[in-house]
Amino acid sequence: MTNDLEISTPPQTTENGLRSWIDENTGRRVWQLTDSPGGVQLGYFRFYKHIPDGRMLVDVTGMAAAGNLSTDPMRRACSGGMGLLDPETGALEVLPLSSHSLRLRSKDGLVWHLDKKTGELWSTLLPDLATRALEAVIPPDIAAITSDITCDGQTLILEERTDTKAVAPRGSTEVEVLWAHFRRERHGKISAYDIPSGTRRVLIETQGVGTFHVDTSPVDPGLVRYARDMLECTGQRMFTVRTDGSEDHIIRPQEFGEMITHEFWWADPSLIGYTYQDRRGDETVEKIPWSEYSPRPTRLGIANLEGEEVFLSEPLNSYHSHLYVSRCGDYVSGEGTDGTSFVFAAAFDINNPQIDMKALATIHTPYSPLAGQYVHADFSADSKWLLYNDLIDGHMQVCRVAIDF
Repeated sequence: MTNDLEISTPPQTTENGLRSWIDENTGRRVWQLTDSPGGVQLGYFRFYKHIPDGRMLVDVTGMAAAGNLSTDPMRRACSGGMGLLDPETGALEVLPLSSHSLRLRSKDGLVWHLDKKTGELWSTLLPDLATRALEAVIPPDIAAITSDITCDGQTLILEERTDTKAVAPRGSTEVEVLWAHFRRERHGKISAYDIPSGTRRVLIETQGVGTFHVDTSPVDPGLVRYARDMLECTGQRMFTVRTDGSEDHIIRPQEFGEMITHEFWWADPSLIGYTYQDRRGDETVEKIPWSEYSPRPTRLGIANLEGEEVFLSEPLNSYHSHLYVSRCGDYVSGEGTDGTSFVFAAAFDINNPQIDMKALATIHTPYSPLAGQYVHADFSADSKWLLYNDLIDGHMQVCRVAIDF
């Protein structure tokens, strides 16, 4: 379980004001878009990043949040402020918004952000900061557990977990550690808090297993998608529920042994994408529970909101820690894993299950089992570039590579 690729940072030259190089494994030209002293990073792969003028929301460290840095370079940017990055020129505008970002509404560039200490909830229309307006002050006990907001800005989604967290499996290849993690005692609760009325409603409670990956719909203010925290081939992964507590609905019913991970809203938000492995009858599950080391191939799956699978690709060329889609649905990206440290992309047609993933650029960030390499690839709004995070000179920076097929 080791990465055999050369992952040292390659020699770089300056071209059109940006550092660039020919990738040592793919032969393609890569551009380094950012060079912040503390690091810049695209946010988690399933979070929307685009605003209407084509720029992308990024996490910035060392400027807006100096002195609040993690010692882990792969996580530093998560503790900073926000910025807008031009994928064409690399121009970075650091925003004076230091509170926790809840949700970006890409269609108009409205971003909600919450100061969990003061309970102040704000909305800002990007890039015109002059429209910033105070929305509400949220009670401290509600603000502390807020994880998301609906696309109309009216409802906060709250997450509560009771979790022993006796073990930390990220980065470990010890099978006992991973099984101890999934067998720990825990339960979860998801609630909705109506901002105008100040009322709270419990939507979901789980016993013996937690909830996570809670994402409100980008178009339906009454819909929330969530997942259950378990080894993904041992139980049902994906659900949706409405903010009034109705229609707790299974998405893509699983048989024991089917492994579904890393769900995300598709370009058409009436669909949900995910990675899929069929580990039914796989006798290695007990000894090799990690999906990245599974002997079964990975596929891209898509389900509709009724829960039915509407697309399942043929096997992909490697395990991809995250799969994602361009805003128009014309391309998909993949993040390679241990032994295949590349960022991948392919043209996509929902009527064609064959996806030809091409390795575009080498990832130089060390691989961490169960966590990946923090690549979080996403496409520019015009699908001209694939942007991704990589470790450059000890800091996470945003790079790009052309979509030329």
